Amino acid sequence: MDNKIGDRILELRNRRNLTQEELAEKVGSVASYISNIERKNKLPSLNLLRKIVKELDTSYDYLLMDDFDMNKQLEIKYKDMFKEIKKLNPKAQQEFFNVAENLIESFKKIN
Repeated sequence: MDNKIGDRILELRNRRNLTQEELAEKVGSVASYISNIERKNKLPSLNLLRKIVKELDTSYDYLLMDDFDMNKQLEIKYKDMFKEIKKLNPKAQQEFFNVAENLIESFKKIN
């Protein structure tokens, strides 16, 4: 079984623009241990895994499952995207949704 935990933690950490030091501090660990996890030299304890899941706003499924379902990956991307949309002012949010609705309608016509 191929260990994907390190790859996925690295991906999520980078997506959130966190350094290993920053993640380690947030989860009560040290950067060298986070590095070892990401390089697949170590596995996190259940306690550390719980903290990483919470800090990186992900799921145990995503970190632990080898055959991770594509729908779940999209769900995580959408969740990240909606966090960014919420940071926009109301007018920009409305414009975003107007554009998105128009794009969806255009793509429906292609099929």
